[in-house]
Parts: sequence; structure tokens; C-alpha cells
Amino acid sequence: MSHNNNFDKTMERLNQYYDQMPTQSSAANIMGNIKKKKKRNWARYYQRWQVAALIVLMIGIGYVLGVSQLASQKESAHQTELSADRGLPEESMSIAAIEETEESEVFNADDAEVREIPKELTDDQDSMPLEITNEEGMPEVIQVKPFEDEIFGFTTRYDERLVIEEVDNNEGRAIQWFANYGNGKIEPIVFEIFQINNEGSHTEQLDLYRKMMSEHGYTEVESDNYLMSIGLPAEGIVEMKFEKDGLNAHVVQVEQGENIYFFKTSSFANDNPFIEYSEGFGRHVKVIFDEFSWTYN
Repeated sequence: MSHNNNFDKTMERLNQYYDQMPTQSSAANIMGNIKKKKKRNWARYYQRWQVAALIVLMIGIGYVLGVSQLASQKESAHQTELSADRGLPEESMSIAAIEETEESEVFNADDAEVREIPKELTDDQDSMPLEITNEEGMPEVIQVKPFEDEIFGFTTRYDERLVIEEVDNNEGRAIQWFANYGNGKIEPIVFEIFQINNEGSHTEQLDLYRKMMSEHGYTEVESDNYLMSIGLPAEGIVEMKFEKDGLNAHVVQVEQGENIYFFKTSSFANDNPFIEYSEGFGRHVKVIFDEFSWTYN
């Protein structure tokens, strides 16, 4: 009996223990817990892999930085050795390079302003240097002389390589500029200011001027408004163009106050071997126009 009683008590305790077991002992709960543990284990593994990858990346970056720094140090050391061999400290070389650049820039700026000024040019009451643009479009400095005419009432300056003549006859009065390079004046006229003696209207004076040019062997052709394109120092009325033996005469009628004048310059025809000198005439005329000023009227 005692044996059976012990057996019964044992079975009873087992039944009680089984009833008291937590619900997670069921098959569904056990499988769920296994899956959760697997997930936690995989997360832990993934975190460890991230840490490992980060460590490898940091090691790689450190290696690259170390190599770059080492190369930079070697290059710096090499430059220092070169500087020492040449007897000039590296810092002094840098300063010298900067100073050389600055001096070069300043020199070029100054040189651009004065390089075209010949040493023989002077600045006094009779002449002065003047910067112009030459035929090639480059800056140039020439020596100019002042001129004043009290009858026409104007002042201007002109290239000292020109000479001035005054003409007064039955046709009218003229101030003429010619080229002169040491052997006297050279034809044709570089520039002329002419006033007809007749005090007629604009049209009457135009007719008289055309007749005068025809009597001198010129033929009128279509005008290209050459003088007006340079910039007249007076009000332009009509511009004309005449031809004779490969020479062009550009004439513009201008009005200043109550007076009428005729401005004239010369150029060479396209088939003339001296056509290249026409640009020089234009340059001289532009100087006279730019420096021109009326004293009255």
C-alpha cells in the first residue's frame, strides 16, 4: 500500500507540475520563440558584420591618408633640399616669385603707356606729344604743333611732319596742310579749309565749288561720306567726291555760325600704287579735327 501511495503521490505532483507550466511550452509558442531567437541572432550577426566592415574601411582610409601625407612630406623635403642646394630658402623663393610677378605687372602697365613716346619729343609752347591711334589700330605718340587762324577764327593742332600754306586768290581763301618729311611739301593736299569769296546761299556756293573743281580737271562721282565718318568739328551740309588721275578729293560743305566753309582731304584710287598712304591722310585729318576749336562764330 505504501508503495502504491507513493506512486499515487508522485503522479499527483506530476499532474500539478504539468498544470503549473507556463503557456509558452505549447508547440506554437515554442516555435515562435525559436523564430524570435533566430531573428535576434541574425541581427546580432548583422551588427557584428557592420562593425567589421567599418573597421576595414577606417583602416583603408587611414592607409590612404598615411601614404598621401608621406608623399607630401617627401616632396616638401625634396623642394627644401633643392632650395638649400641653390642657396635660397624656400620661403625666400616664394616671396621673390611674388615680387617678380608684381614688378612684371607694374612694368608692363607703365611700359604700355610710355613705350611709344620717342625720347626726342618735347612739351613746350611750340609743340607737345599727343597719343593717337595709328593705321594699325595701335597706340602711338606723335609730336604736334598748335595753329591759330584769326580770319576763319579757329585753333587746332597738327602733326609736326606737316607744313601749312595760306592761299588767297580770286576764288577764295584757303588754309592747306601738306606732308613734309624734310624735303619740302608733298602733293596732294592732306587737308584744306576753303571759303568762297561769294556770299551766296548754300546751293549757290555748292554750284560755284563744283564749277571750280571741274575747271581744275576733276570729275564728280558718288560720295562715300568719308569726311563725315571721321567726325566733323562743324555742322556738315553736303559731302561730295571728285576724281582726277587716280586721285580722290573728298569735300564736305560745313556751316559754322553765319559762315560756310569747304573741308577737303585727299585719297588715292584703288588702282593707285600709293593707296596705302590714304590711311595716313585720314589719321592726320582726325588729329586736326579732334584738336579743333572755334574761337568765335
